[in-house]
Amino acid sequence: MAAPHERECAVCTNDFTTPKILPCGHLLCRQCVISWMDSTPDAGCPLCRCPIVEQSDGSSSDTVDALPTDFVMEALVESARVLSKDHLCCVCEDVRADFICMQCQDMLCSACTKAHKKLSVSRSHDVESVSTVTPERLAASRPALCADHGDKQAEFFCREHRLAVCSACKANKHKVCPETNYLDDEIKSVQKSLTDLTKNLVEAEQKLEQAIGQLTSRLQEVDVSEEEDMAQVDKACDRLHKLVEDVCNKLKDKCRTQHLKIRKSLCDVKTSLSYRLGKVTLHKHIVTRAVAVSPRPALIHMTQALTDRVNSLDLSADLQGEVWVKPLSSVECCQDVVRVIEDEFLMLKQEKTESKVKFYPFQSSINF
Repeated sequence: MAAPHERECAVCTNDFTTPKILPCGHLLCRQCVISWMDSTPDAGCPLCRCPIVEQSDGSSSDTVDALPTDFVMEALVESARVLSKDHLCCVCEDVRADFICMQCQDMLCSACTKAHKKLSVSRSHDVESVSTVTPERLAASRPALCADHGDKQAEFFCREHRLAVCSACKANKHKVCPETNYLDDEIKSVQKSLTDLTKNLVEAEQKLEQAIGQLTSRLQEVDVSEEEDMAQVDKACDRLHKLVEDVCNKLKDKCRTQHLKIRKSLCDVKTSLSYRLGKVTLHKHIVTRAVAVSPRPALIHMTQALTDRVNSLDLSADLQGEVWVKPLSSVECCQDVVRVIEDEFLMLKQEKTESKVKFYPFQSSINF
């Protein structure tokens, strides 16, 4: 059963008037489509933006008229309009109508309903309670009337002119038409065609829903794969960070040890030189005092003794070559670290390249 809003045009928000079926499947009033195309360059469906036509060289009205009309919706709108009227008997006019003739589509009070069922022309008609009739049932019960004689029952269908006609029109206006079949046979034929169409559309709908479901599952798999890959990236980066930190600590320890060794050696040499400097300075004071006082007999004895003592002192101030040895540079070690890290990156890249892609057809696009 079509809901009331399904009978409304999305543009004018009124009930459909000559509803046209757009290529996307949406319905719009004929005049609404024309106005929309005239006001919007390269107009697409206002609901989904799907192109209304691939290419049009004519006027918008000609283009819209070429679109199929949804006659079923048109009938539903008309039936809904009949049911929405004031429920007054079409004969008595001021009496409430509780019934409706499904063929005549006239509302009747109880008294007129009884009379309606007695008339020969309407004796076979279905009269039902207004409260139970839906637009769909009323539309399905509408009699097929002749396209030329609106008051006569149509019994035939002219395929050439696509018209339902009465027997008189078939014998006169349509007697030369090559295919004029009984209307009931034509209806059975189109019902079979519609059944086949429905079957094809249901199958296509199921396949599309299945494909969309597969894509939804694939999207979920991609999300899970992304989380797993991110975890692997974090794990690899943690490994690299630990590697860099370990190597950095080792380099610092090595650098600290080297400098500590050189510092100790220099301190030892400095201590030794300071000790020698002290002895030299003390003996210098003794010799200076002896020269200043110069006691003649004592000076002779002191000179020889001081000479022997000074000669026994280490008066050299030459620093050995190891004093000037510079600490080993850490540049080469740092370069080694860089090479190690680069090797780790290369190994990760090879692992990524050699591993199989988890989900076909997506390919890994991580570049190191």
